[in-house]
Amino acid sequence: MPYRIENIKTETWRRIIADLEAAGFEETYGYDGPDAGLDYNRIELTRRGGGEVVVFEWDNWSEGEIRAAPPMLEALREKYGLTAPVEIL
Repeated sequence: MPYRIENIKTETWRRIIADLEAAGFEETYGYDGPDAGLDYNRIELTRRGGGEVVVFEWDNWSEGEIRAAPPMLEALREKYGLTAPVEIL
């Protein structure tokens, strides 16, 4: 996934995860380290039936980030008023 949306407010980041789960995505990975949800978090959602993956990362300094295919990022940007995706170098 060469693109991401950065600097997503924590409340919005959590809402996007909940909305995607309600729309048929399942959590296929959840970071469970001792600092999970305190300093860092990572969640991967996969569309039921396989295929599309959306990666969510969060830390308490820069807040949320989402990595996904460009069409998904653009849809999320429009729906939630997020900044434009940037290329990961």
